[in-house]
Amino acid sequence: MKNKSIILIIHILFVAFIVASCKNNRQQEEVTKIVNEWVGKEILFPDNIPCYILGKDTLQDFCKELFRKEFKILLYIDSAGCSHCRLKLFEWKQLIREANSLFHGNVGFLFFFQPKNVKEVRSLFIQERFTYPVFMDTEGLINSLNHFPHKQEYQCFLLDSNNKVLSIGNPALNQRIWEIYLEKISNQKEISLNALESFTTFTVDKTIHDFGSIRKSDSNPAVFTITNTGNHPLVISRVSASCGCTNVEWNKQPVEPGKTASIRVEMRPEETGYFRKTVEVYCNTKESPVKLTITGTTI
Repeated sequence: MKNKSIILIIHILFVAFIVASCKNNRQQEEVTKIVNEWVGKEILFPDNIPCYILGKDTLQDFCKELFRKEFKILLYIDSAGCSHCRLKLFEWKQLIREANSLFHGNVGFLFFFQPKNVKEVRSLFIQERFTYPVFMDTEGLINSLNHFPHKQEYQCFLLDSNNKVLSIGNPALNQRIWEIYLEKISNQKEISLNALESFTTFTVDKTIHDFGSIRKSDSNPAVFTITNTGNHPLVISRVSASCGCTNVEWNKQPVEPGKTASIRVEMRPEETGYFRKTVEVYCNTKESPVKLTITGTTI
């Protein structure tokens, strides 16, 4: 009887492994198909889409400059689902900052949003202090011209100066996609990313900070101190928070071996109850991203 039970368990695990393998294979086939279809394809842009910057309309000529950049990253967000969840404005702000630092403004970001409620999206820009130009494509004209893939993770493209697709994938959702984008741009511009390629190590004084009981809407800072214990400068390229109620600050300069730096996480809770939020630190270590956690109870 015992042997039969063991055999049954082994059979179940085997079937589960086969199903998971088939699922992974299907996903890989899907990715390969989409990449083959879109890489090298020219993206078409509609004319006279309203351009917007943090609470005010801006000059169309200013926005048109984005299309003249040597490289462009196009993000299309349709009207489906949660706007706050899908926009990932905090993550995009950090990607823009990193791209500007590495490539000196030669990369333009083309955000085409098709919101259900324009006022709601504009309020998110104010909340997240998102000051980059956005095209409000309420009619979904760019999608009508190009027929983008239906899944959100494939509605983002790295383009060259002729609007030809170099790569596809949303780097705000997947750090590896961002690394591919950086490699594509740097290879074509012959820019060395040695600072990102030379691995180092670091320690952090704590990985979890418990605020205890805090009040709703109050600002509550937590500081994580990191020490570079390796032989190369530590470069923190991006710090990503799991929600918009968390603001993160850190020194953008490389941390030399033996030196310390701080990551300041400011929590401003919007709802009462227990919370547990994560902050991911992307840097030139083999363990990247390193996860930091803040917890507490809002009263």
